[in-house]
Amino acid sequence: MLVKVLLLIGLSLFAGLISAPPAGAKDPNDAQPGQRLPTRGPVKSSSVPKAERDVNLVDGLLRGVPIVEGDFADPFALAEPDALYIYATNTVDANIPVIRIRKNQLFKAQYLGDALPTLPSWTVKGFQWAPSVWAAPGDSFVMYYTTPSSGGLGNKQCISRATSTDPAGPFVDNSTEAFICPLSEGGAIDASIFVDTDDVLYLIWKSDGNCCNLPTVIYSQPLTSDGLSVAGPPVELITASQPWEDNLVEGPSMIRKGATYYLFYSANQWDTTDYAIGAATCTSVSGPCTKPEEKPWMDSGTFSKGPGGQEFFESAGKPGVWMVHHGWLPNQAGTPGGQRRLYLDKLGFQQGDTLPTRTGKAAAAEALVQDALIVGLVLAAIIGLWFLVRSLLRRRKQKSAA
Repeated sequence: MLVKVLLLIGLSLFAGLISAPPAGAKDPNDAQPGQRLPTRGPVKSSSVPKAERDVNLVDGLLRGVPIVEGDFADPFALAEPDALYIYATNTVDANIPVIRIRKNQLFKAQYLGDALPTLPSWTVKGFQWAPSVWAAPGDSFVMYYTTPSSGGLGNKQCISRATSTDPAGPFVDNSTEAFICPLSEGGAIDASIFVDTDDVLYLIWKSDGNCCNLPTVIYSQPLTSDGLSVAGPPVELITASQPWEDNLVEGPSMIRKGATYYLFYSANQWDTTDYAIGAATCTSVSGPCTKPEEKPWMDSGTFSKGPGGQEFFESAGKPGVWMVHHGWLPNQAGTPGGQRRLYLDKLGFQQGDTLPTRTGKAAAAEALVQDALIVGLVLAAIIGLWFLVRSLLRRRKQKSAA
Protein backbone atom coordinates (compact mmCIF):
# COMPACT_ATOMS: atom_id res chain seq x y z
CA MET A 1 0.00 0.00 0.00
CA LEU A 2 2.81 2.38 0.94
CA VAL A 3 4.56 1.72 -2.40
CA LYS A 4 1.36 2.64 -4.27
CA VAL A 5 1.08 5.86 -2.28
CA LEU A 6 4.71 6.68 -3.09
CA LEU A 7 4.13 6.12 -6.79
CA LEU A 8 0.98 8.23 -6.79
CA ILE A 9 2.74 11.11 -5.10
CA GLY A 10 5.62 10.56 -7.51
CA LEU A 11 3.28 11.69 -10.26
CA SER A 12 3.60 15.24 -9.01
CA LEU A 13 7.38 15.00 -8.93
CA PHE A 14 7.81 13.34 -12.31
CA ALA A 15 5.19 15.65 -13.80
CA GLY A 16 8.14 17.90 -14.54
CA LEU A 17 8.61 15.73 -17.62
CA ILE A 18 5.53 17.30 -19.19
CA SER A 19 3.97 20.50 -17.94
CA ALA A 20 3.60 24.16 -18.77
CA PRO A 21 6.85 26.05 -19.35
CA PRO A 22 8.14 27.89 -16.27
CA ALA A 23 7.53 31.62 -16.14
CA GLY A 24 10.28 34.12 -16.80
CA ALA A 25 13.18 34.32 -19.21
CA LYS A 26 15.28 31.22 -19.72
CA ASP A 27 18.88 31.33 -18.50
CA PRO A 28 21.07 31.18 -21.63
CA ASN A 29 23.50 28.95 -19.73
CA ASP A 30 20.85 26.29 -19.10
CA ALA A 31 21.10 23.12 -21.17
CA GLN A 32 18.92 23.40 -24.27
CA PRO A 33 17.97 20.46 -26.50
CA GLY A 34 17.34 20.92 -30.20
CA GLN A 35 13.58 21.34 -29.79
CA ARG A 36 12.46 24.27 -27.66
CA LEU A 37 9.42 24.23 -25.43
CA PRO A 38 6.42 26.03 -26.94
CA THR A 39 5.31 29.12 -25.04
CA ARG A 40 1.71 28.78 -26.22
CA GLY A 41 -1.01 26.67 -24.66
CA PRO A 42 -1.87 23.12 -25.72
CA VAL A 43 -2.73 22.49 -29.35
CA LYS A 44 -6.08 20.77 -29.72
CA SER A 45 -5.68 17.16 -30.78
CA SER A 46 -8.48 15.13 -32.30
CA SER A 47 -6.64 11.81 -32.11
CA VAL A 48 -8.49 8.93 -30.49
CA PRO A 49 -6.24 6.37 -28.74
CA LYS A 50 -6.21 2.94 -30.39
CA ALA A 51 -4.70 1.22 -27.37
CA GLU A 52 -3.04 1.91 -24.02
CA ARG A 53 0.29 0.65 -22.76
CA ASP A 54 1.78 0.83 -19.27
CA VAL A 55 4.67 3.26 -18.79
CA ASN A 56 7.30 1.79 -16.49
CA LEU A 57 8.63 5.19 -15.50
CA VAL A 58 10.12 4.63 -12.04
CA ASP A 59 11.65 1.20 -12.71
CA GLY A 60 12.83 2.41 -16.12
CA LEU A 61 14.89 5.15 -14.51
CA LEU A 62 16.04 3.19 -11.45
CA ARG A 63 17.03 -0.04 -13.22
CA GLY A 64 17.35 0.95 -16.88
CA VAL A 65 14.57 -1.29 -18.21
CA PRO A 66 12.28 -0.24 -21.11
CA ILE A 67 9.60 2.27 -20.14
CA VAL A 68 7.19 0.98 -22.82
CA GLU A 69 6.98 -2.52 -24.21
CA GLY A 70 6.98 -3.18 -27.95
CA ASP A 71 8.94 -2.15 -31.03
CA PHE A 72 9.95 1.54 -30.81
CA ALA A 73 13.24 2.21 -32.61
CA ASP A 74 14.85 5.60 -33.30
CA PRO A 75 12.51 7.49 -30.93
CA PHE A 76 11.91 11.24 -30.96
CA ALA A 77 10.14 13.04 -28.09
CA LEU A 78 8.16 16.24 -28.63
CA ALA A 79 7.23 18.02 -25.39
CA GLU A 80 3.95 19.91 -25.59
CA PRO A 81 2.39 21.83 -22.66
CA ASP A 82 -0.08 19.03 -21.87
CA ALA A 83 1.57 15.87 -23.18
CA LEU A 84 4.69 14.17 -24.47
CA TYR A 85 4.47 12.77 -28.01
CA ILE A 86 6.99 10.07 -28.94
CA TYR A 87 7.47 8.98 -32.56
CA ALA A 88 9.46 6.04 -33.92
CA THR A 89 10.66 4.16 -36.98
CA ASN A 90 8.04 2.20 -38.96
CA THR A 91 6.45 -0.91 -37.48
CA VAL A 92 4.23 -3.60 -38.98
CA ASP A 93 1.13 -1.40 -38.68
CA ALA A 94 2.40 2.20 -39.02
CA ASN A 95 4.76 4.23 -41.19
CA ILE A 96 5.52 6.48 -38.20
CA PRO A 97 3.95 5.18 -34.96
CA VAL A 98 3.22 7.74 -32.26
CA ILE A 99 2.34 7.41 -28.58
CA ARG A 100 1.15 10.13 -26.21
CA ILE A 101 1.86 10.36 -22.48
CA ARG A 102 -0.41 12.94 -20.85
CA LYS A 103 0.71 15.24 -18.07
CA ASN A 104 -1.79 13.80 -15.58
CA GLN A 105 -1.40 10.15 -16.69
CA LEU A 106 2.34 9.52 -16.58
CA PHE A 107 1.99 5.77 -16.13
CA LYS A 108 -0.14 5.23 -19.26
CA ALA A 109 0.92 5.67 -22.89
CA GLN A 110 -1.80 6.09 -25.49
CA TYR A 111 -0.97 4.53 -28.83
CA LEU A 112 -2.41 6.93 -31.43
CA GLY A 113 -1.59 4.89 -34.53
CA ASP A 114 0.17 6.16 -37.66
CA ALA A 115 1.25 9.82 -37.67
CA LEU A 116 2.08 9.56 -41.40
CA PRO A 117 -0.61 7.31 -42.91
CA THR A 118 -0.02 8.32 -46.55
CA LEU A 119 3.35 8.49 -48.32
CA PRO A 120 4.24 10.60 -51.37
CA SER A 121 4.23 8.84 -54.75
CA TRP A 122 8.02 9.01 -55.21
CA THR A 123 8.77 6.68 -52.28
CA VAL A 124 7.87 3.14 -51.18
CA LYS A 125 6.40 1.78 -47.96
CA GLY A 126 8.28 -0.18 -45.31
CA PHE A 127 11.45 1.86 -44.72
CA GLN A 128 10.34 5.03 -42.92
CA TRP A 129 12.96 5.70 -40.28
CA ALA A 130 14.01 8.07 -37.51
CA PRO A 131 11.39 10.85 -37.44
CA SER A 132 12.05 14.28 -35.94
CA VAL A 133 9.28 16.81 -35.33
CA TRP A 134 9.58 20.59 -35.02
CA ALA A 135 6.83 22.57 -33.28
CA ALA A 136 6.72 25.59 -35.59
CA PRO A 137 5.42 28.99 -34.41
CA GLY A 138 1.65 28.98 -34.21
CA ASP A 139 -0.20 25.70 -34.44
CA SER A 140 1.82 23.81 -37.06
CA PHE A 141 4.32 20.98 -36.95
CA VAL A 142 6.95 19.77 -39.40
CA MET A 143 8.13 16.16 -39.46
CA TYR A 144 11.44 15.15 -41.03
CA TYR A 145 11.84 11.45 -41.75
CA THR A 146 13.90 8.96 -43.74
CA THR A 147 12.27 7.19 -46.68
CA PRO A 148 13.61 5.47 -49.83
CA SER A 149 13.64 7.02 -53.25
CA SER A 150 12.30 5.00 -56.14
CA GLY A 151 12.75 4.90 -59.89
CA GLY A 152 15.70 6.86 -61.26
CA LEU A 153 17.33 7.58 -57.90
CA GLY A 154 18.33 3.96 -57.38
CA ASN A 155 16.32 3.36 -54.21
CA LYS A 156 18.72 5.29 -51.98
CA GLN A 157 17.45 6.36 -48.56
CA CYS A 158 16.57 10.09 -48.49
CA ILE A 159 15.09 12.68 -46.13
CA SER A 160 11.61 14.09 -46.69
CA ARG A 161 9.32 16.37 -44.68
CA ALA A 162 5.61 16.53 -43.88
CA THR A 163 3.33 19.00 -42.08
CA SER A 164 0.37 18.85 -39.70
CA THR A 165 -1.66 21.06 -37.37
CA ASP A 166 -1.88 18.23 -34.80
CA PRO A 167 1.24 16.75 -33.15
CA ALA A 168 -0.35 13.31 -33.47
CA GLY A 169 -0.93 13.81 -37.21
CA PRO A 170 -1.95 13.02 -39.76
CA PHE A 171 1.17 14.59 -41.24
CA VAL A 172 0.89 15.27 -44.96
CA ASP A 173 3.85 15.02 -47.34
CA ASN A 174 2.91 16.70 -50.62
CA SER A 175 6.44 16.67 -52.05
CA THR A 176 7.27 15.41 -55.53
CA GLU A 177 10.91 14.56 -54.72
CA ALA A 178 13.23 14.06 -51.78
CA PHE A 179 14.03 17.00 -49.49
CA ILE A 180 17.70 16.04 -48.94
CA CYS A 181 19.32 13.20 -50.92
CA PRO A 182 23.03 13.43 -51.87
CA LEU A 183 23.20 10.46 -54.24
CA SER A 184 26.97 10.68 -54.66
CA GLU A 185 27.32 10.03 -50.92
CA GLY A 186 24.81 7.18 -50.75
CA GLY A 187 21.75 9.24 -49.80
CA ALA A 188 20.77 10.75 -46.44
CA ILE A 189 19.11 9.46 -43.26
CA ASP A 190 18.50 10.28 -39.59
CA ALA A 191 17.43 13.94 -39.66
CA SER A 192 17.33 15.74 -36.31
CA ILE A 193 16.05 19.29 -35.85
CA PHE A 194 18.05 21.88 -33.90
CA VAL A 195 16.96 25.46 -33.08
CA ASP A 196 19.95 27.68 -32.32
CA THR A 197 20.00 30.61 -29.90
CA ASP A 198 19.24 33.06 -32.71
CA ASP A 199 16.16 30.99 -33.68
CA VAL A 200 17.85 29.78 -36.88
CA LEU A 201 16.82 26.22 -37.76
CA TYR A 202 19.32 23.50 -38.60
CA LEU A 203 18.88 19.92 -39.67
CA ILE A 204 21.56 17.50 -38.45
CA TRP A 205 21.75 14.40 -40.66
CA LYS A 206 23.92 11.55 -41.86
CA SER A 207 25.12 10.66 -45.34
CA ASP A 208 24.22 7.01 -45.86
CA GLY A 209 27.57 5.98 -47.31
CA ASN A 210 27.62 2.56 -45.66
CA CYS A 211 25.01 1.49 -48.23
CA CYS A 212 27.67 1.71 -50.94
CA ASN A 213 31.12 1.30 -49.35
CA LEU A 214 31.45 5.06 -48.90
CA PRO A 215 32.33 7.07 -45.75
CA THR A 216 29.55 8.09 -43.37
CA VAL A 217 29.46 11.76 -42.42
CA ILE A 218 27.36 13.75 -39.95
CA TYR A 219 26.31 17.10 -41.44
CA SER A 220 24.63 20.29 -40.20
CA GLN A 221 22.50 22.25 -42.69
CA PRO A 222 20.57 25.52 -42.18
CA LEU A 223 16.86 25.67 -43.00
CA THR A 224 14.52 28.51 -43.87
CA SER A 225 12.41 29.99 -41.08
CA ASP A 226 9.42 27.78 -41.97
CA GLY A 227 11.56 24.66 -41.91
CA LEU A 228 10.41 23.58 -45.36
CA SER A 229 13.49 24.44 -47.44
CA VAL A 230 17.25 24.35 -47.05
CA ALA A 231 18.90 27.75 -46.63
CA GLY A 232 22.50 26.80 -47.37
CA PRO A 233 24.87 23.91 -48.07
CA PRO A 234 25.59 21.19 -45.50
CA VAL A 235 28.70 21.49 -43.31
CA GLU A 236 30.63 18.41 -42.15
CA LEU A 237 30.72 17.88 -38.38
CA ILE A 238 32.28 14.43 -37.86
CA THR A 239 33.10 11.18 -39.61
CA ALA A 240 33.86 7.71 -38.26
CA SER A 241 37.38 8.04 -36.83
CA GLN A 242 37.61 5.72 -33.83
CA PRO A 243 37.97 1.90 -33.74
CA TRP A 244 34.82 1.31 -31.67
CA GLU A 245 32.69 3.08 -34.34
CA ASP A 246 33.51 0.39 -36.94
CA ASN A 247 33.56 2.90 -39.82
CA LEU A 248 29.98 4.04 -39.22
CA VAL A 249 28.42 7.07 -37.51
CA GLU A 250 24.70 7.90 -37.69
CA GLY A 251 21.65 8.96 -35.66
CA PRO A 252 22.90 12.46 -34.70
CA SER A 253 21.28 14.81 -32.19
CA MET A 254 22.53 18.00 -30.59
CA ILE A 255 22.07 19.98 -27.38
CA ARG A 256 23.65 23.23 -26.20
CA LYS A 257 24.76 24.44 -22.77
CA GLY A 258 26.26 27.91 -22.61
CA ALA A 259 28.80 28.26 -25.39
CA THR A 260 29.27 24.51 -25.87
CA TYR A 261 27.34 22.37 -28.33
CA TYR A 262 27.20 18.64 -27.67
CA LEU A 263 26.79 16.35 -30.67
CA PHE A 264 25.57 12.87 -29.80
CA TYR A 265 25.57 10.09 -32.37
CA SER A 266 25.14 6.34 -32.74
CA ALA A 267 27.92 4.19 -34.17
CA ASN A 268 28.85 0.62 -35.18
CA GLN A 269 26.38 -1.98 -36.54
CA TRP A 270 22.78 -1.27 -35.51
CA ASP A 271 21.76 -4.91 -35.06
CA THR A 272 24.59 -5.90 -32.69
CA THR A 273 25.45 -5.33 -29.04
CA ASP A 274 28.47 -3.30 -30.21
CA TYR A 275 26.15 -0.47 -31.29
CA ALA A 276 26.60 2.43 -28.89
CA ILE A 277 26.25 6.19 -28.40
CA GLY A 278 29.19 8.56 -28.84
CA ALA A 279 29.56 12.26 -28.09
CA ALA A 280 31.55 15.20 -29.40
CA THR A 281 31.85 18.84 -28.34
CA CYS A 282 31.44 21.63 -30.90
CA THR A 283 32.01 25.38 -30.84
CA SER A 284 28.85 26.00 -32.88
CA VAL A 285 26.03 24.11 -34.57
CA SER A 286 28.21 24.16 -37.70
CA GLY A 287 31.33 22.93 -35.92
CA PRO A 288 34.16 22.41 -35.62
CA CYS A 289 33.58 19.36 -33.44
CA THR A 290 36.01 17.27 -31.39
CA LYS A 291 35.57 13.81 -29.89
CA PRO A 292 37.04 14.13 -26.37
CA GLU A 293 37.03 10.40 -25.61
CA GLU A 294 38.18 7.29 -27.48
CA LYS A 295 35.22 5.25 -26.29
CA PRO A 296 31.41 5.31 -26.36
CA TRP A 297 29.57 7.78 -24.16
CA MET A 298 26.98 5.04 -23.52
CA ASP A 299 27.25 1.35 -24.41
CA SER A 300 25.35 -1.83 -23.57
CA GLY A 301 23.96 -2.18 -20.06
CA THR A 302 22.24 -4.96 -18.15
CA PHE A 303 18.78 -4.40 -19.66
CA SER A 304 19.64 -2.42 -22.80
CA LYS A 305 21.94 -3.91 -25.42
CA GLY A 306 23.21 -1.91 -28.39
CA PRO A 307 21.72 1.47 -27.34
CA GLY A 308 21.26 4.15 -29.99
CA GLY A 309 18.83 6.50 -31.71
CA GLN A 310 19.14 9.01 -28.86
CA GLU A 311 17.11 12.21 -28.86
CA PHE A 312 16.62 14.87 -26.19
CA PHE A 313 13.77 16.96 -24.84
CA GLU A 314 13.43 19.59 -22.17
CA SER A 315 11.67 19.09 -18.86
CA ALA A 316 9.19 21.96 -18.55
CA GLY A 317 8.17 21.89 -14.89
CA LYS A 318 11.62 20.99 -13.55
CA PRO A 319 14.98 22.11 -14.95
CA GLY A 320 16.73 19.45 -16.97
CA VAL A 321 17.23 17.67 -20.25
CA TRP A 322 15.89 14.15 -20.73
CA MET A 323 16.95 11.53 -23.25
CA VAL A 324 14.96 8.85 -25.04
CA HIS A 325 16.81 6.09 -26.88
CA HIS A 326 16.25 2.56 -28.07
CA GLY A 327 17.97 -0.68 -27.15
CA TRP A 328 17.61 -4.43 -27.49
CA LEU A 329 16.57 -6.68 -24.63
CA PRO A 330 19.27 -9.17 -23.62
CA ASN A 331 19.84 -11.92 -26.22
CA GLN A 332 17.58 -10.21 -28.80
CA ALA A 333 20.02 -8.04 -30.79
CA GLY A 334 19.71 -8.85 -34.47
CA THR A 335 17.41 -11.84 -33.94
CA PRO A 336 14.34 -12.36 -36.18
CA GLY A 337 11.91 -11.73 -33.33
CA GLY A 338 13.96 -9.05 -31.60
CA GLN A 339 12.55 -5.57 -31.06
CA ARG A 340 14.25 -2.33 -30.12
CA ARG A 341 12.52 -0.99 -27.00
CA LEU A 342 12.06 2.54 -25.65
CA TYR A 343 14.24 3.76 -22.75
CA LEU A 344 14.42 7.01 -20.75
CA ASP A 345 17.28 8.77 -18.96
CA LYS A 346 18.23 12.22 -17.72
CA LEU A 347 21.35 14.30 -18.33
CA GLY A 348 23.45 15.94 -15.65
CA PHE A 349 26.10 18.61 -16.09
CA GLN A 350 28.89 18.77 -13.52
CA GLN A 351 31.43 21.57 -13.42
CA GLY A 352 34.74 20.36 -14.83
CA ASP A 353 33.26 17.45 -16.81
CA THR A 354 33.91 17.48 -20.55
CA LEU A 355 30.66 15.68 -21.33
CA PRO A 356 27.30 15.45 -19.54
CA THR A 357 26.52 12.31 -17.55
CA ARG A 358 23.43 10.14 -17.28
CA THR A 359 21.59 10.86 -14.03
CA GLY A 360 18.18 9.24 -14.51
CA LYS A 361 18.71 6.70 -11.72
CA ALA A 362 19.74 9.41 -9.27
CA ALA A 363 16.78 11.59 -10.29
CA ALA A 364 14.33 8.75 -9.71
CA ALA A 365 15.89 7.83 -6.37
CA GLU A 366 15.79 11.45 -5.23
CA ALA A 367 12.14 11.75 -6.25
CA LEU A 368 11.23 8.61 -4.33
CA VAL A 369 13.08 9.83 -1.24
CA GLN A 370 11.15 13.08 -1.46
CA ASP A 371 7.97 11.02 -1.82
CA ALA A 372 8.86 9.04 1.27
CA LEU A 373 9.40 12.23 3.28
CA ILE A 374 6.08 13.62 2.09
CA VAL A 375 4.29 10.38 2.94
CA GLY A 376 5.98 10.35 6.36
CA LEU A 377 4.81 13.88 7.08
CA VAL A 378 1.28 13.08 5.89
CA LEU A 379 1.10 9.91 8.00
CA ALA A 380 2.50 11.76 11.03
CA ALA A 381 -0.14 14.47 10.60
CA ILE A 382 -2.93 11.88 10.29
CA ILE A 383 -1.74 9.97 13.37
CA GLY A 384 -1.41 13.21 15.35
CA LEU A 385 -4.90 14.27 14.33
CA TRP A 386 -6.28 10.85 15.29
CA PHE A 387 -4.75 11.09 18.78
CA LEU A 388 -6.06 14.65 19.17
CA VAL A 389 -9.62 13.66 18.22
CA ARG A 390 -9.43 10.62 20.48
CA SER A 391 -8.27 12.78 23.39
CA LEU A 392 -11.07 15.33 22.83
CA LEU A 393 -13.70 12.58 22.70
CA ARG A 394 -12.36 11.03 25.90
CA ARG A 395 -12.52 14.36 27.73
CA ARG A 396 -16.06 14.96 26.53
CA LYS A 397 -17.06 11.52 27.72
CA GLN A 398 -15.50 12.13 31.14
CA LYS A 399 -17.37 15.47 31.49
CA SER A 400 -20.65 13.76 30.58
CA ALA A 401 -20.08 11.08 33.20
CA ALA A 402 -19.38 13.72 35.88
